[in-house]
Amino acid sequence: MTTRKAGAVATDNFADLQRWREPPVFRLLSTGTLFSGSHINKTWRGLAQTPGSHEAGLPMLVKYMARKPVIAAELACAVAARALKLQVPGGSLVIAQRDQLPGLPNSVRGSATDLVLCYGSEYKFPDDTVARPTQAQDVEEWIWRRLCHTAQGPIGGVWDELVANDDRHCENVVYDGANWWLIDHEASLPSVAKAMKKFAEAQARQSVIDEKAAVNTLAHEVLTRRPNDHKMDALPAHWQTLRKRLSWLGDQAQAWRTPMPEVNAVLEMAHLYLRGIELRLPALALHLSDRMQNPESASLWNSYKSSAPATPRKTTLRPRA
Repeated sequence: MTTRKAGAVATDNFADLQRWREPPVFRLLSTGTLFSGSHINKTWRGLAQTPGSHEAGLPMLVKYMARKPVIAAELACAVAARALKLQVPGGSLVIAQRDQLPGLPNSVRGSATDLVLCYGSEYKFPDDTVARPTQAQDVEEWIWRRLCHTAQGPIGGVWDELVANDDRHCENVVYDGANWWLIDHEASLPSVAKAMKKFAEAQARQSVIDEKAAVNTLAHEVLTRRPNDHKMDALPAHWQTLRKRLSWLGDQAQAWRTPMPEVNAVLEMAHLYLRGIELRLPALALHLSDRMQNPESASLWNSYKSSAPATPRKTTLRPRA
């Protein structure tokens, strides 16, 4: 009979999380295919593999972002979503050589090192067999209508509240023919970046708990379209039952180390973002309640209701295959 040490967390129910015992770091295997279009961040599609692995490469979207805290936020959201069993593509850090990434910004191509640190997410192939409208406004309505009337719509709205993501729009959700996937979390939890150097202090941690996104577009769309059966208010209690999974992942992230200092710095930041998401979980019900009780507040729902002239927002377009 095996005796578990006092204070140890049983991993019997965490079988799907075991891959996160090791640092989520991949190597790009060959030259990536650059996606065309006006994207905020250069993005490529390619095959990536954990160093030393003999398994086949994993199709990934590889995105270059100059700011390391943004890469850490993306990684932490992908990992936390796994703990809560959400439809967010798995994420990792991807190390590539400069000549594997055609179209890199000049500032990167002229750097002293040959290696480039990027964020990688498991590639979810969009279902191009589904007939869609051709006009941009009609496409947006088509996506919100379909997404909001699935279970993923309310889940996504509550998820964006948890991670204080104010950049959910119709081009950072992907339908693969069976599931809707939530992508692009680089705007999540800016309070963690501000509090990072003082994260151990109570005041800094409280600022992370108190963070509210200026907008929550997906929650707004769900509440508008499903005012009586969205069930968003039931999700925080359910996610609380999964908090041990999130805490366990935070413990693993705290021990992530590689031989590369630059990579370790991002992994350490991702660990703090993960702790920040866990810190926010008990307050999620209150944040969500405040959001739903003030549906007409531009500061809570979306800036498009404001009477002020609209300012065009940059959007991260979802690359297509």
